[in-house]
Amino acid sequence: MISRRAFLIAAVVAGGSVLLGGCSTGAETSSSASAAASSTPQSSSMASSHSPSASSAPPKGKVLVMCFSGTGNTRAVAQGLAGEIGADCLEIEPARPYSTQDLDYNDETTRATVEQNEGTARPEIASAMPDWGNYDTILLGHPIWWGKAPRIMCTLLEQNADSLTGKQVADFCTSGSSGIGQAAAELKGIAPNAAWSEGHRFEIGTGGVEAAAWARSLGFGIG
Repeated sequence: MISRRAFLIAAVVAGGSVLLGGCSTGAETSSSASAAASSTPQSSSMASSHSPSASSAPPKGKVLVMCFSGTGNTRAVAQGLAGEIGADCLEIEPARPYSTQDLDYNDETTRATVEQNEGTARPEIASAMPDWGNYDTILLGHPIWWGKAPRIMCTLLEQNADSLTGKQVADFCTSGSSGIGQAAAELKGIAPNAAWSEGHRFEIGTGGVEAAAWARSLGFGIG
C-alpha cells in the first residue's frame, strides 16, 4: 500500500532529447521544451545530468523510462534502471497533485481509493508528452494501488495509444506484495497495438543492476 505525495509527469525535450541520470520532472523539462520548440505521488525534483539541446536530435532506437511514483519507490527503480541502460527518464506529474490524505488506504472516501474503485477515473496529466518518434522502446513504471495501476497510467495510455503503435513496451511496478498481473493486463488492453513484453514487479529498494537485467531480458535489444 502506498502513501503520500504528488507525482510528477514527464515533459519532453521537444526537438531534442537528453540522456538523463535521473527522472526529469515536468517542471524541469517543460522549460527546456519551450526554449527548444516552443500519484501514489511525490513531488520531489529530479535533476538531469545533461542539458537538453535543440540542435541534436536523438537517434532512433533510444529507450525511454517513464514513471509515475508514489512514495518515491518507483522513481528510485526508474532512475537506477535508466542509469544502467543509458535511457532517458521522465516522470509523470498529475495536474492535481495527491496529498497524503488522498492516499489514505484505510479511508474508503479518499481520492485515490475512489479513483481506483471506480475504475473509470482518468486523472489529468499536467504537461506535454515526449516526442514518441524519438523512441523505439518505452519502459513504464508505476506503483500498485489497490491491486491495480494508478488511474493516471490509464490516462497516459488512452491519450497516446496511437503513438505507441509498433513500439516495444513493457511495464514494471514496485509493490510490497501485490503482483503486476492485473495491472499489466489492463494497460496492454488500452494500447493493444504496442509490442508488449512481460511486465515485472520489483521489491522496494531494488537497485539499477537488477532492474537493468530484467530490461535486457525482454528481447528489445537493450544494451
